[in-house]
Amino acid sequence: LRSAMENSEFDAIIAMSPENVPYTAGVGIWSQKVIRDRLALVVWPREGEPTLIVATNEEGYVREKTWISDVRAYTQHQDSPIKLLSDVLQEKGLGAGRIGFEPAYLTTDYYLELLETMPEARFDSCEPLLQGVRMIKTPAEIDLLCRAATSTERALMATYSTARPGEKERDLVARLGANILQSGADLPSFLFFTVGPNSGYAHPDPTDIELQPNDILKADCGGWFSGYFSDIGRTVVVGKASDEQHSIYNRLAEVHRKTIATMLPGVPASEVFRQNVEFYKEVDIEFNLPFAGHGLGLYIHEKPMLAAMDDTPLAPNMVFAVETRVRWPGVQGFHIEDLVVIRDDGPEIITKFMDTSRLLEL
Repeated sequence: LRSAMENSEFDAIIAMSPENVPYTAGVGIWSQKVIRDRLALVVWPREGEPTLIVATNEEGYVREKTWISDVRAYTQHQDSPIKLLSDVLQEKGLGAGRIGFEPAYLTTDYYLELLETMPEARFDSCEPLLQGVRMIKTPAEIDLLCRAATSTERALMATYSTARPGEKERDLVARLGANILQSGADLPSFLFFTVGPNSGYAHPDPTDIELQPNDILKADCGGWFSGYFSDIGRTVVVGKASDEQHSIYNRLAEVHRKTIATMLPGVPASEVFRQNVEFYKEVDIEFNLPFAGHGLGLYIHEKPMLAAMDDTPLAPNMVFAVETRVRWPGVQGFHIEDLVVIRDDGPEIITKFMDTSRLLEL
């Protein structure tokens, strides 16, 4: 981050999002995800030490966990976090500086207050800078993401192995969440575990529908591990799959395998997507999806996106969730999603505990 700052036009940046605050401060603040007006802010100057601003009810935990020594606190609903932020910027001699901030994470009211309290400063988005830094993972981040993915995959397989006809979808979801927690996650992050006709939907709420013999049981699930996401997709049949289901899955697995093989250093993300679309055509499966995968880290959909409008070249130490899927709403759906790390010599699939080359029958 310091290197990126030195090569930028900013005198300071302000990290504001639930991803960039922990990235810069080394501590995750859970309330950022659910209480939008409880701001946590990291002021990171080009020169000098950073300052972390938090609400008083988060202060004790934050002081214990963060590496930043200068922690300031405001009382929510009494003090203005923006006033404290402007005071810190003025202290650092940045009253007329060029300041980077995250406009996607600051409400209009807060932004207007910031302009009023800092009339001589210039504010521009630093989101591309922060996204660029986070795209390339450190060895420690890669190790954490790999452990999170394999733990989640094992938790998913443990849930699959105990699924029985007659169980409610809602109960299967609850057991999957418990297994992800027991695998080492701090919390489940999302649990889409869909039965039979519900497998044709991407992200439905769990229902009381009962698992029937020979039903599809489709998963798209993950957990939070020290603030980082896991994201796994699998499809099985609880019983005997039909010839049509085997055919669809085998073709989807071929698309998945070929798409990952294109993910070489230097290849634009948009080119991976373009070839993914062609692979779907080759196996006669209709493609109507916005992307073929996404970066993964502190956020579930990080840059680069394997999508038509993202021309970012792939590079070693990028980490992706590559997902290949097809859905017929209310009928059936199939989903394969793996964690892939870009190495110097090409892609490495991390999630290998379950055999995804064929449709598993339980």
